[in-house]
Amino acid sequence: MVSMLAVLWLSRIVMAWWQADRITQADAWSHVWLQGFRFDAVVMGMIWVFPAALTPLMALSHPTQRFWTSALRWYGGFMLLAVSFMEMSTPAFVAQFDSRPNYLFVEYLGYAKEVGGTLVKDYSAHLLAATVGLPLLVWGYARLSRLPARGRGKLNIWQAAPLSLLLLATLALGARGAMGHRAANPATVAVTTDHLVNEMPLSSLYTVMYALYQSRKSEEGGITYAEMQHDRVIDIVRRESGVPPEAFVKGASPMRHQQISRHPRARPLNLVIVLEESLGAEFVGRLGGLPLTPNLDRLANEGIWFDNLYSTGTRSVRGIEAVVAGFPPTSAVSTVKLAKSQRDFFTLASFLKKHGYESTFFYGGESHFDNMRSYFMGNGFDQVIEQKDMPPEAFIGTWGASDGDLFEVAHRRFLKQSADKPFFALVFSSSNHSPFEYPEGGFELYEQPKGTVNNAVKYADHALGEFFEKAKRSAYWSNTLFLVVADHNSRVYGPSVIPIERFHIPGLILGGAITAPDRIKSVASQIDLAPTLISLMGVSGEHPLIGRDLSDPVQRARPGRAIMQFDKIQAYMEGTDVAVLQPDRPPRVMRYSDGILQDNKTPNPGLVEMAQAHARYAQWAYQRQWHR
Repeated sequence: MVSMLAVLWLSRIVMAWWQADRITQADAWSHVWLQGFRFDAVVMGMIWVFPAALTPLMALSHPTQRFWTSALRWYGGFMLLAVSFMEMSTPAFVAQFDSRPNYLFVEYLGYAKEVGGTLVKDYSAHLLAATVGLPLLVWGYARLSRLPARGRGKLNIWQAAPLSLLLLATLALGARGAMGHRAANPATVAVTTDHLVNEMPLSSLYTVMYALYQSRKSEEGGITYAEMQHDRVIDIVRRESGVPPEAFVKGASPMRHQQISRHPRARPLNLVIVLEESLGAEFVGRLGGLPLTPNLDRLANEGIWFDNLYSTGTRSVRGIEAVVAGFPPTSAVSTVKLAKSQRDFFTLASFLKKHGYESTFFYGGESHFDNMRSYFMGNGFDQVIEQKDMPPEAFIGTWGASDGDLFEVAHRRFLKQSADKPFFALVFSSSNHSPFEYPEGGFELYEQPKGTVNNAVKYADHALGEFFEKAKRSAYWSNTLFLVVADHNSRVYGPSVIPIERFHIPGLILGGAITAPDRIKSVASQIDLAPTLISLMGVSGEHPLIGRDLSDPVQRARPGRAIMQFDKIQAYMEGTDVAVLQPDRPPRVMRYSDGILQDNKTPNPGLVEMAQAHARYAQWAYQRQWHR
């Protein structure tokens, strides 16, 4: 263990000396050293927790003790070699990819010819150092790890058992890297906008192992529902996006195109997205649900309201992926958690950065949950405001600060923003989440007892109403565009093959610049929101979004469509017609009407092809890194 720690710290010191300017610029020297201790404990805990815990038990007799001593020596040598190899490989990888080794390190092992040639030509010094250094390390370890044959006494069970438990508990805690209910992960150290500086406290063995852990989460982009020709897929997706053919730009991404704002402005609008946790249509009076959202219902008369907006999935990260990145769903886990989308993935933040925007993620909980911090900081966001940044008087529940406290922090930050520099903020609420904890007062409970989902929705609406009352009286109201939208429904369940009624969510665009209230009655998807917002903000530029700009009357006149993912099932709905894709089964054509999904005996091969093309495109867009 001492040898491993020595290697890790020697490597980190060399890396810090090499990248000193970047660390200084990020003001992250203390971060590198303190978090380095933390994540070295994580790695040591992972490597040694079970061998160390078994060691006292193996000392119950001389034969097992001799066997275990030899086994530990070989195991320690192998792990020391693995740690050292990864650290020696790091400088060359950083030079090429500006990152510690990640999924590419493993992926490129399949290209021995190309990688070998690159190493010999461009990184011969690194190769020589590893060729000489690793054998020397093995030789030194072999000599130093020879223990004296005498003086090792046996233990009895009463000594061995508690010692074993103590070692297990201590090293397991080290492996978690945290005392709280969430273990440390790379998102924990994503505190700067410099990805490499964020990775300095980590070790390369850890980053590769974590990348492999992520890769098991459907790195191929999920299920292939149908094989299709590349050109046919692109033709369909382009046609359905509503983008004119002449707008597409030749390049690596087949969907990259120039969007010209239909609402040009001398100064583009700020953007604030309020992502409401689990706010399904059944809670919204305006959508025929329970009378729990009087403030949202009232605000709906002041902006652009979506009558038939559908989420792409059932998890918060799926909603983030759709709203912030405009990415369509797959059967894989959200791209927020996948390896290839942790850097240079298209988001509104990365798009707006080129237009001078400063982007901030506001969250009442711990931002490393679901890998959010790492995803955002790697894809255009400049700052994260989270639970630890809330004021001392804030109400802190299981999922973090209350919506009211979160909105107050965001509002105060918006007041301080420069009038000359536009900003983008994503404010992600959490009060409407089991166990439904929120501060008392200010609104009337819907029912008793207090801790119910209906009361939590009522509180979340109350906090939202207070926020907009303050925003309307502020200087930023007149030049800010707001989107209020749910990440997903509260519970997606039902007897249907896919419970479409549980994907129906509210959506509202408003702000001082929205002078003519409007209603979008056609079916719409979360992936349509990003291009619509870009146009309304008065921003033009290139991007790979496949959603429709619903500020365009031509697009509004088309039959709306929504894509929904429910575990391994994907639905493509156009109007009331639905194509349902399932693995290893033929597609089903169905009809959704009055909240009921039924089989439609009339074939609709065109709709099925559209569904299959969008599912295949989403896979390829992730695999081939088109969404850039």
